[in-house]
Amino acid sequence: MKIGLPSHEFRPLTEQELTLVWQWRNSPRIQQNMHNNEAVAWQSHCNWFEGLQIDRSRSFFVLWQNQRPIGVLNFSGLDTFTPEWGCYLGETNVWPGSGIMLEVAALDYAAMGYVRENQLKYSHLLAQVLSFNHAANKMHKLFEYEQVRQEPAAERDGNPFTVLHYSYELKQWLHKREKVLNKLPKNIRLASTQIQFLE
Repeated sequence: MKIGLPSHEFRPLTEQELTLVWQWRNSPRIQQNMHNNEAVAWQSHCNWFEGLQIDRSRSFFVLWQNQRPIGVLNFSGLDTFTPEWGCYLGETNVWPGSGIMLEVAALDYAAMGYVRENQLKYSHLLAQVLSFNHAANKMHKLFEYEQVRQEPAAERDGNPFTVLHYSYELKQWLHKREKVLNKLPKNIRLASTQIQFLE
């Protein structure tokens, strides 16, 4: 780890973090940007976790920053050529740039983590963002995701919204990574070189 920069480790969710993640998921700040913004019952959360243990098509990581859990990164469709990802920061008092670490880690995991004999296991990484989640949409555009479609959803607090669908060609990420990271402050670029996945 570079001096003065926090560590960023992605560890698979365990029972020890289950209550914490449930509390994060049910916080109004997180709920508002979810497709389903209803509170998740504890038993439903436990059932979801049990299913996660035997589902090889999904991965769910907790982001630990300097040995402190601060957010989550999850993948689905890992049994296809086009997995999808999502994330959120559960904590608010975090190092500036923590959200960018999630964005870099998602692309790295899908691209560089799965190179076999110079062949990518996955072709594209997909994401969905609600139209009013301006921070996430801005981040995807900064990283040069392609917005492939937009579909009407429902209403939230009386206001209609849409779901924006994004796609990233992973072989392009291998070429663009340095260029994209050069748009960012130096300390964030340096921290991104220290991201680790523990599986």
